[in-house]
Formats: sequence, C-alpha cells, structure tokens
Amino acid sequence: MYVNNVSSSANLYSSNLAATRYANSASSVRGVRKSDEFTPSAEAQSFSEMLNKLKNTSDVRQDKINALQAQIAAGQYSVPAETLAASLLTNRF
Repeated sequence: MYVNNVSSSANLYSSNLAATRYANSASSVRGVRKSDEFTPSAEAQSFSEMLNKLKNTSDVRQDKINALQAQIAAGQYSVPAETLAASLLTNRF
C-alpha cells in the first residue's frame, strides 16, 4: 500500500483538533464575567493604619527642643568632655 501526503493530513487533523479545543474552551468562558478583587489581610490593614499615623507625625520632638533651649538659656546644660570626644570620633571615623 502506498500512502501519499501523510504529513499534510496530520497537520490538518492537529490544527482542526486544536481549533475545536480552543472554540470549546472559549465558549465556556464567554458567559463568565468577573472583575479583579483585592482584599488585604487584617495584618496589612493594621500596618497601613500605623504607616499613615507615622506619616502624619512630626519628626521634630518639640518638647525635647524646648527643654534643651531652657537649659542652655539658664546655663545648666553641659556635656562631659569624654562624651563629646567619643561622639566626634564616632561620627568622623
């Protein structure tokens, strides 16, 4: 027996099979319409609330500034020489 043009028959069969599978899956999905939805966890919501509170908080601690200014004005503020030297060396090196 002599079979001619086997590869083109196989290609035709496989392309029709793939097309049928695609059509069946596409028709079953067409009726379904859902929108994307995101629901953060309770931990994520808590983190978000804390982050917003921190964003609204000032970086300057005015109470400490006022206390230091009052000590300086009254001549009561002093820094030990060892503390000053250690701070200078730490920040420089």
